[in-house]
Amino acid sequence: MLRFRLFDFPILVHWMFWVNMALLGGAISADTPREMQALLGWVGAAFVSIVIHELGHAFAMRRFGDRQVGILLYAFGGLARGSRWLSRVEDIIVSAAGPVVQIVIGYSLKLLLSGWQTESVLLGSFVQAFIYVSIFWALLNLLPIIPLDGGHICRAFLGGARQRTALIISLVFAGSVGFFALNNHYIFAAAFFGMMAFNNWKELQGQPQIPWMAGR
Repeated sequence: MLRFRLFDFPILVHWMFWVNMALLGGAISADTPREMQALLGWVGAAFVSIVIHELGHAFAMRRFGDRQVGILLYAFGGLARGSRWLSRVEDIIVSAAGPVVQIVIGYSLKLLLSGWQTESVLLGSFVQAFIYVSIFWALLNLLPIIPLDGGHICRAFLGGARQRTALIISLVFAGSVGFFALNNHYIFAAAFFGMMAFNNWKELQGQPQIPWMAGR
C-alpha cells in the first residue's frame, strides 16, 4: 500500500491498482526494454490522470464544507470518500468535477503539445497515455452507469424516489457496452462492464453490492 498526502488529502494506493494498470498497458506481452519503458509510461500516466480526477471530486467536496475527504486508488480506478451528506445539486457537481477537470487538463495538454515529438519512449508513452486516459476514460466515466460518475449524476438527478429507474438505466447501458466490447473482442472491457451490470442487477434485487465495485 502506498500512502501519501497531496493538498492535505490523504491518498491510499492499493497494490491491485498497479497490477490492473500494468495489465491494461500490455504487461503480459512486454518483453523488450522499449516495451517496458512504454509500459512504465502508461502506468505512470494512468496514475497521475486518475489522481487528478479524484482531486477534482475531493476539492468539490471540500468546497461544500467537507473537511474529511480521503482518496483511494484501487483495483478498478479511484474513489474520493467524504464524511458529509450532499444535496442532489451538490452530488451532481461533485460527481461531474472529477471527469471535467480530467478532460480539461488532458485536452489542454493535447493542444499545448500539438506537433511535439520526443525520442524518449518513456516520455512519449507517458504523454500519449495521459491524454488518452484523461479524455477517453473521463468521457466513458460519464456514461449513466452506476458506480461511474455518470451513474451518480443520473441517480442524483432522478432523486430518491426514482432510484430503481436509475438502476435500470445503468443496467441497460452497462449490459449494452459490455456486449459491444465482447462482440469486438475487448475482453477486459467486457468483463468490467459485465461486472457493473451484474452489480446493478444485484442491487435491483435488494442484494448488497460487490464492495470494490461501489464508489465515486
